Amino acid sequence: HQAGADSQVMRAFEELEAEGRLPVRVYAMISLRDEDLCRRWIERGPYVDGAMLTARSVKAYYDAALGSRGARLLEDYSDRPGHRGVSGADYGFDQELAAEMMRAGFQIGIHAIGDAGNRETLVFLESVIESNPETRALRHRIEHAQVVHPDDFGRFAPAGIIAAMQPPHCVEDKSWAEDRLGPDRVKGAYAWRALRRAGVPLTFSADLAGSDHIIFYGLHAAITRRDEQRQPPDGWYAEEAMTAEEALRGYTSWSALAAGWEGRTGVLQPGKWADITVMDVDPLAMGESDPGRLLEGRILATVVAGTVVFEDF
Repeated sequence: HQAGADSQVMRAFEELEAEGRLPVRVYAMISLRDEDLCRRWIERGPYVDGAMLTARSVKAYYDAALGSRGARLLEDYSDRPGHRGVSGADYGFDQELAAEMMRAGFQIGIHAIGDAGNRETLVFLESVIESNPETRALRHRIEHAQVVHPDDFGRFAPAGIIAAMQPPHCVEDKSWAEDRLGPDRVKGAYAWRALRRAGVPLTFSADLAGSDHIIFYGLHAAITRRDEQRQPPDGWYAEEAMTAEEALRGYTSWSALAAGWEGRTGVLQPGKWADITVMDVDPLAMGESDPGRLLEGRILATVVAGTVVFEDF
């Protein structure tokens, strides 16, 4: 899933697709920040039947990052009184263009980090869906859903909104996240289990290039909430950890669902795409018995559309 493709990137994808040279399946998310590109795609409509390219999604940004104190919070930052971050139009979010893309049949994925950023994003999505009920079926996403107020966990599922999250963010941010949020508010951060209990569909990703893309690192973070040094020993707010099966689904079948591809991929099954990753470890067995060893895992082969495109035996 390529999140935030501008005109140049989309041109490259389309040229490679037309020439039959796109080496992997690409689920392109058009950048809302490129208005001219968005308007061309509004006229054209979603592209869903390509051999390797799908363009039926758009990426937007509602607020900034927690580390830089740019994420929009409902209350002041614990380590900077009087400051609550930035969001919405002040951060360049074009509400009307976003709604137009949704009405044109595009799924929207909105980057939202802070609890205020997530609440305001939910309000926006709910309002468009209320006015245009057919858009609910597009499976809109909140990218990161990093800090959510307890009152808002229950708002995702009724609107069919997916929380697209990155397990590595949890273990990378743990050394300073509580300083920003305080001991109470941090309990709503990276809250995978709380979202699951609320019936929220999840999908996991690496946030490349914002984080390490290695799948074993992501699985380990999701299952243990520990960093690469296996710290803290019992996991950081371990009550929010995923099971090994949930972690694996987050990167496979749940991601297929987020793209509308559940009938084509996400599991190994006759009749589905022969897109296969071969590992030297079993993430289900090892994830339950000795998850720390996942970090030692290695990719042995990659198969795309039935063709071996990488092998390292």
